[in-house]
Amino acid sequence: MAFTNQELQAGFLIGECLIEPRTNRIVRGETEAHVEPRVMDVLVCLAEHAGEVVSRETLNQRVWTNLVVTDQAVTNCISELRQYLGDDRATNRVIETIPKRGYRLAASVRLAPPEAAQSVSAQPAPARSIRPRWLLASTLLLAAVLAGSAWWWRSRPATSGLTTVAVLQFENAAGDESLDYLRLALPDEIATLLTKSSDIVVRPLGYVDGGKPLASARERRVENIVSGRYYLEDDGQLSLAVEAQDVRQERVIWRTRISVPVGDLLVMRGRLSEGVRGGLLPALGAHATPVSGPIPTDGEAYQLYLRSLAIPQQPKQNERAIEMLERVVTLEPTFAPAWHALGLRYYDYGTWWGGGEAARRRSVAAHRKALELDPELIAAARSIITHHTESGDLEGAYREARRLMDHFGPGAETHFTLSYVMRYGGEFETGQRQCELAREFDPQSPRMRSCAYTYLYAGKLSRVMDYLMLDEGSYFVHWGVVLYSLRMNDRDTALHVVRQAAEDPTRALMEPCLQGARGKDVDVPAAEFLRHWGNTTDPENPFAVAPILIYCGRPDDALHFLERAVDLGFCVYPSVDLDPIWAQLRDEPEFKRIRAKGMVCHDRFVRAVAAIDAGGA
Repeated sequence: MAFTNQELQAGFLIGECLIEPRTNRIVRGETEAHVEPRVMDVLVCLAEHAGEVVSRETLNQRVWTNLVVTDQAVTNCISELRQYLGDDRATNRVIETIPKRGYRLAASVRLAPPEAAQSVSAQPAPARSIRPRWLLASTLLLAAVLAGSAWWWRSRPATSGLTTVAVLQFENAAGDESLDYLRLALPDEIATLLTKSSDIVVRPLGYVDGGKPLASARERRVENIVSGRYYLEDDGQLSLAVEAQDVRQERVIWRTRISVPVGDLLVMRGRLSEGVRGGLLPALGAHATPVSGPIPTDGEAYQLYLRSLAIPQQPKQNERAIEMLERVVTLEPTFAPAWHALGLRYYDYGTWWGGGEAARRRSVAAHRKALELDPELIAAARSIITHHTESGDLEGAYREARRLMDHFGPGAETHFTLSYVMRYGGEFETGQRQCELAREFDPQSPRMRSCAYTYLYAGKLSRVMDYLMLDEGSYFVHWGVVLYSLRMNDRDTALHVVRQAAEDPTRALMEPCLQGARGKDVDVPAAEFLRHWGNTTDPENPFAVAPILIYCGRPDDALHFLERAVDLGFCVYPSVDLDPIWAQLRDEPEFKRIRAKGMVCHDRFVRAVAAIDAGGA
């Protein structure tokens, strides 16, 4: 017996499975699944025509309302339904594939009696998916701390007039390993195009879990997600299918499909740019800004550039990426994104992997070249300011930060960048104000986790976790929680979090110290810790980790790190007077001597700021 769509919307049964279209719910025994609306629409369409073959074209018309959609989208929906219904393609007990024709719902359909739906609705909700162990446990341990502050950011709007977007890693449906780099490169290109609009905030790749994108996006307060897949056609064309979804409404708001000769990625870039500017941005309610900077024209250079984007951030791999990008800027010297990418690779090489100051100077030069070619490339401008700050040139950093604000105007990026400079200069109240202004523009930006330290160093511990949890689960936040816990005298939380960390010199020292080891028992891990952090060129690093040495009963080493921070350009005053972690050392003559050096650093920075503000940037 056939049922109408209206009848089926009230609920129906397929075997022992209860289907509730209005709530997008499928219940099978004790298992309950909430499916995406389009998946439910496919099932309802099949149920309307139970026992009949439903073509892909019919499903496309009914479910996707004739938007451009690949065959794989229908296949994915059918695959999900089989999983939820306890079926598989081999048995065809529920959904049968009819080659070259479509699909047939082989199982019988019955309308659900009202009591069936009521019975299921009365059952308790299933357990939510489990987060990583350390994160769940530490969240529980910190519940008392977070309870008083969570309301502050949860009650705020997701954005202040800005639209949040996450671009997911694309699917390589071509099955060709030589094209695997496009999984990361193409999303990066789309993200770059989106950032050109001042109405859009783009979250970093990986911010949303691609395995459960809608649920993850909702959890992380991302309003829209962009996904895509690419494959090879029989005629040698490379086809790319991209779609954007509104997370809250769970509906597709834009789709495009592009086909180009497999080796002609420049044409794909051009069509992708047109699609984003003419279709995606309007669908997101955003305005396209004028194209800035020259576009690439050399096919070999552009392909090398895309390949470099997919190379992991690892020492040997980073050197390979640098070689590729140096070749790119030789072939295409006016391509600003390649210069910026090269600057980032030089920075990593100079900061972490032995390149030293020479590599960092090359990094600054590459970023300046990128900004010269494209004055609207804010990421390059930010990188230049980071270099000035971390090299101890706080006057130059503040001057550049003022120019950044003057050129781009108030916004999350400009206020956050200014807060970063202020933290190094010891101007914590100004830095905190800049952090708060940045959050007015983008309350959930994971980059602003760094603002936690602007409060931590000033002893304002009540605001630390608000900022750390903006990037919940990251390595940066992991150790931020440990440093926060030390100041809260919460050994249990610190130990639990440390035990979940990767094996490195910091964990090797911190874990035994939190278990009570002191003196000779920690001499070996302490020596490795000092070697690991003693070569850093970023002046904040020794200052940030010195509290670990204090806790481990090594005050002389902590004071050595404190002075190294000042000498490199981090103004430790007035933090050493405000942060409770330094209380036990404040009467030491060596501490007072270093504190005086910190005061000189801070006073010099304050005078420089006043002079720049008086005379203009």
